[in-house]
Amino acid sequence: MRMDPASNRLLLILIGLSFGLSVQARHIAGGEMSYTYLGPGTDGKLKYAITLRLYRDCQSTGAQLDDIAYITIFDRPGGAAVMNLAVSRDHIETLRLTTPGPCIDNPPIVCYQVGVYVKTVELDPSKFGYDISYQRCCRIENISNIVNSEIIGTTYTATIPGTNSEITAPKNSSPHFNTSDTVIICENNYFVYDFSAYDDDGDSLTYAFDQPFDGADRQNPQPTMAAPPPYSAIPYDFGFSFNKPMGDQVVIDPNTGKISGVAPAAGIYVVTVTVTERRNGKVINGHRKDLHIKVTPCTIAAATLKPNYITCDGFTLTFRNLSNSPLIKTFDWDFGLPGATSTDERPTYTFPDAGVTVHA
Repeated sequence: MRMDPASNRLLLILIGLSFGLSVQARHIAGGEMSYTYLGPGTDGKLKYAITLRLYRDCQSTGAQLDDIAYITIFDRPGGAAVMNLAVSRDHIETLRLTTPGPCIDNPPIVCYQVGVYVKTVELDPSKFGYDISYQRCCRIENISNIVNSEIIGTTYTATIPGTNSEITAPKNSSPHFNTSDTVIICENNYFVYDFSAYDDDGDSLTYAFDQPFDGADRQNPQPTMAAPPPYSAIPYDFGFSFNKPMGDQVVIDPNTGKISGVAPAAGIYVVTVTVTERRNGKVINGHRKDLHIKVTPCTIAAATLKPNYITCDGFTLTFRNLSNSPLIKTFDWDFGLPGATSTDERPTYTFPDAGVTVHA
């Protein structure tokens, strides 16, 4: 079948549009919006440094980090835009794990490019405060815990508290997360990931998993103005949710911010953590960070045990290391009683009586 020249041109335009959309998409691997209070501004205003951090996997074939990020500030409540900023990228940080350690078999490449966008603004004191938002499309493809990730956008947002408080909430800065973002997590192995933060204002902090937000779409992947809140949650796949982003065997400690548990199957998982700030016992704000955590088919030469061992039929238990690392060659078990040790791969031990034995 022959096609006339006009049809050929139309086909090429459609292919070009599709290619353009795919190039602009599939590159966001997490992000964080934060702010720092800088003191009084002019004419009674308050001065803040607003910082957006965008993550991109170094091995991504998607779009590069944008030169310009469009950040919108909304009055609360109601979402009226009071300022729209075109913020030039300040610099790119490269986070790379160079020494995975000798106890990890088949270590993956862990590397992120982080685009940092910073803008100083002055805002009028506001009774209810401000929302700061940035939206972009799209997240990377084949994320394990959300549906159709390659068409799912992102919204990164922060809230500046208002003056309707017993405390000086507007004179506040976002907490800073301590995580290096370059952790190796091996599938089906126990892990601990420190997602803790510190606060320059001395506020007490607690932690919880939270909803990641959807954002822009492929038809308008880089909107020049963010939509106002509230924002839609991303669609989690079966078996996952915002408070179980890596399955039901992974939890976050509300007091320390440490994420721990037995990792799910190899893949990429969207995890959002909100750290809640309390001052003088009162909640003043919540700060969010969204990260795509990579789980790989590596193994760790370490003891991976069940959190509890319980028997209702006598005092005899059989133990085995749940790690399947080929680097493990020998075994040294200690059952918590004098002389109660073994070098067997799967030892069986009969305890003298009921009780609780604590293992490291």
